Amino acid sequence: MTFTSVEVTTDEGFTLRGHSSGDGPRLLLALHGGPGGSGGDYLHLLHRLAGPSRRVVTFDQLGTGRSDVPPEPYAWSMTQAALDVDAVRRSLGAEVVDVLGHSYGGMLALQYALDHPHHLGRLVLSSTCAGTAHLEEVFVGQVHEVASAEDAEYALAADAERRHDDPVFLSVLRAWLSGFFTNGDESITDELLAESLASGPAGRGLWGGSLWTSDGALRTWGVEDRLSAVSAPTLAIHGGHDTSTRAINSVFAERIPDCEWLTMNRNGHDMLEEPNHPTYLSILRAFLDSWPVEGEQADAV
Repeated sequence: MTFTSVEVTTDEGFTLRGHSSGDGPRLLLALHGGPGGSGGDYLHLLHRLAGPSRRVVTFDQLGTGRSDVPPEPYAWSMTQAALDVDAVRRSLGAEVVDVLGHSYGGMLALQYALDHPHHLGRLVLSSTCAGTAHLEEVFVGQVHEVASAEDAEYALAADAERRHDDPVFLSVLRAWLSGFFTNGDESITDELLAESLASGPAGRGLWGGSLWTSDGALRTWGVEDRLSAVSAPTLAIHGGHDTSTRAINSVFAERIPDCEWLTMNRNGHDMLEEPNHPTYLSILRAFLDSWPVEGEQADAV
């Protein structure tokens, strides 16, 4: 894959950096998870969707990866993060974009869909949720699935008290990541564990200092009661062993007027890891190419 560098100046004057591939009238913006962490490099396989009819852009959100870190104190918010996404759209000269959001990126994609509906063509909600409160409930339940009741409660308390070097906490965290993120791949689990404990300024500002409960800007975020206003054709896709559960995705299917729902039963939270990504990319391509938008002719699938 051949990439070109992308630099975007936000309305607040910060620089976001990313990569672009492909050409053509369609533009797919991919929003990475977190919040915080190392940025969007793990989404680079999505550039395989690029070609003569589609441009794909991945970028590091504010405070992550190679993008600028705002000075403290900074007022982190989902509304501003959605404005940053729109700054990317405008900088690329696109009136309408398709948006794929993975994990936290899906939450941001929903915010964008509601705040900037006229600029959205198609929407992919990949392993995400529509509200922090529901997600926290899932996290706590899954912690109890992977550990004894005693260890689960101990680990949850250690997390709330920021005792992230506690051996029991680390053991339970590793079991949770292995069970619901990495399908038991120990090397990937090691990488993800380290990143989970170093989410950086964006992670602290948006989610907070704990892993399983939020005390940052996202602590009261939720759009479940607004999903009927999402007007774009939508694909909700998640893994069978995922923090984005069937219950979470059923809300998308029931409340978004034009929503397809697909579960990849053998997958965890990250569907771009081997050996899952060819199937995942094929599903994305079929969805993105088969929905006419504003008079477009549907491509053959």
